[in-house]
Amino acid sequence: MTTATTIPMLEDKQLLLILDGHALVHRAWHAIREPLNVRSTGEEVRAVFGFLNSFIKTISDRKPTHIVITFDLPKPTFRHLKFKDYKAHRPPTPPELRGQFARIRQLMEAFGVPIFEQEGFEADDLIGTLCRQAEEQEIDTIVLTGDTDTLQLVSPHVRVLLSFAVQKRTLYDDGAVRERYGGLGPESIAEIKALEGDSSDNIPGVPGIGRKTAIKLLAEFGSLDGIYENLEDVTPPRAKKSLTENREIAERALFLTTILRDVPVTLDIDASEFWTFDRSKVVDFLKELEFFSMVSRIPTNRQDGQLAMEVEGPDFESAPVDYKIVDTEEALEELAVELAKPQGFSFDTETDSVNPMVAQLVGLSFSNSPQKAWYVPVGHNEGKQLPMAQVLERLGPILTDPDIPKVAHNANYDIMVLENQGVSLQGLELDTMLAAHASGRKAVGLKALALDLFHEEMMPITDLIGKGRKQITMAEVEIEKAAPYAAADADFTERLRGELSRELEERDLRGLMDDVETPLVQVLVRMQRDGVDLDVDLLKKMSVDLSGQLADIQNKMYATVGHEFNLNSSQQLGDVLFNELHLPPTKRTKTGHSTDAASLDGLKVFLDSGKAEGVDPKSYEVLDSILEYRQLSKIKSTYVDALPGLVNTDTGRIHTKYNQVGSATGRVSSNDPNVQNIPVRTELGRQVRKAFVAEGAPDWSLLAADYSQIELRVLAHLSEDP
Repeated sequence: MTTATTIPMLEDKQLLLILDGHALVHRAWHAIREPLNVRSTGEEVRAVFGFLNSFIKTISDRKPTHIVITFDLPKPTFRHLKFKDYKAHRPPTPPELRGQFARIRQLMEAFGVPIFEQEGFEADDLIGTLCRQAEEQEIDTIVLTGDTDTLQLVSPHVRVLLSFAVQKRTLYDDGAVRERYGGLGPESIAEIKALEGDSSDNIPGVPGIGRKTAIKLLAEFGSLDGIYENLEDVTPPRAKKSLTENREIAERALFLTTILRDVPVTLDIDASEFWTFDRSKVVDFLKELEFFSMVSRIPTNRQDGQLAMEVEGPDFESAPVDYKIVDTEEALEELAVELAKPQGFSFDTETDSVNPMVAQLVGLSFSNSPQKAWYVPVGHNEGKQLPMAQVLERLGPILTDPDIPKVAHNANYDIMVLENQGVSLQGLELDTMLAAHASGRKAVGLKALALDLFHEEMMPITDLIGKGRKQITMAEVEIEKAAPYAAADADFTERLRGELSRELEERDLRGLMDDVETPLVQVLVRMQRDGVDLDVDLLKKMSVDLSGQLADIQNKMYATVGHEFNLNSSQQLGDVLFNELHLPPTKRTKTGHSTDAASLDGLKVFLDSGKAEGVDPKSYEVLDSILEYRQLSKIKSTYVDALPGLVNTDTGRIHTKYNQVGSATGRVSSNDPNVQNIPVRTELGRQVRKAFVAEGAPDWSLLAADYSQIELRVLAHLSEDP
């Protein structure tokens, strides 16, 4: 079936999107901390993935009609040739990232996006020139970048979308620029940066002139030339003195911060039209990189003034499948006969919650051969369906028969849901998610595997239930719409059963699945359902005690500094550390200097080095208090106050989810909550752990056991090293 999600277009209104390639790629690279590799080749592609995610969000949100992208070239630009120290402090591009630029160029070529790069010039200069040329054609433009230098390009036709993360973006027009820079407009940005300097580009600026002073001077005298023409009127005296002594630095900085708008490149607006690309080429490229989750988000073509997001999936009429809705006694009996056959079947559950402890069964789907499936609705709000009790009375004995093989994708969840209805599944033969993981696949979701192995796109769940505030549950979806989705889940699980079983045999992994992974599912399900008892009273007492300790630290800090301030505000804390205590500034962030844990630890090392001349002696005490405050605050918010809220109201216990996939080392992990992450190295952390108790304490004890350096022990065993 082809389903289309449409994006309304602006009628007869052209909108050009200019992508700052290098800035976006670097942000994507640093935003994803863990390596992301193509399974078959080991190629590192995390920057490509992050860039694509940002790109898709932008075209969905902004709906441009035309797109171009700019890149820097590795050769020096006219700025480097004139001033050798320009950007000289920047580290070389990591080798793992360097190769991904070629992949991103391939991605843009697949989308039909023109690429602009020019020897001797930076991408900013190309962007400035393209903005000017678009403006001359009265075409509105949005520049997507992470570089504030481009704010000088803002005009009635040009806006800048500053991207700090995919979900954290700010669109700047003239008013937004003036709000950020104290009333000064885009025409003053280069001069502000020239006066204050730009450490990211190794532009020193005028010593002693910060942003506030720069804005004040430019607001009073209009421009850098205006400042120097009225130097006698400049106040305070120290600013006048510094400007006088460093005029050459200021003028050089202005040369470096000013974006050119006359680079020899030409904007061909027809060639940059976006919605003409061949979607199949993009999909093939994404499959090559194993970005299966992205495929359904790729738009296709225009339809009546709209952009259609097409998703291929099974269809009752057009696809070669046999999907049936079971809503009569006769159909239920026919299904029971099919499921009782000795080859077994694959199954899936549809529910109203992702939390299996509280999820209510909405429907069951089954398949015992490829392209054939049934959907049994039992919990939809409306529509013809058999009573759940009648369905489970007939199918329950089959589900609990250990001699009938069953297959599921993420069986842990489905078994938990069936347990809620009093059905204890027996006879699990294979979990296709675990099988895919054992085979070395990184993308183990059902839809990703269907695309990878069968080249078929399945319908995303959001097509049925939506997302965000308007999201509904599966119980609210019409049965006729839910049936093809649910049946496809069972169908593709059955198809994977055959494909992955062959892979397991070929790789000699069947024993691992049959002897370890598959039996472990039921063990983890039992552990999850049993849960763990929590001493809520102990945590409540700890919360009160911690609140008192935090208040004491706050008051101590206020007394030391001499005034109150918000310890949780990085800006206010930075003002105390760097302006009042005169500590050396740490790395810059968009709101000031960093006050994260690593930066504060670095400041402590600096103080201990004996080089802290001119630093307020109170700095030691303040830094120690801040670090202690943050440690206590994190323990309180993350564990002491949060854990009681996770107690199941029916059982009075915490029920975590244990995961057999997702861990790089192959160990079992947990989430909601992560009980393996409860702190243990500090006395306070050990107090939190004491809140996890055995039922019936003090007569029972809860034992925690852990291997010390288990990896080394395993290696020693494998190497037969005595």
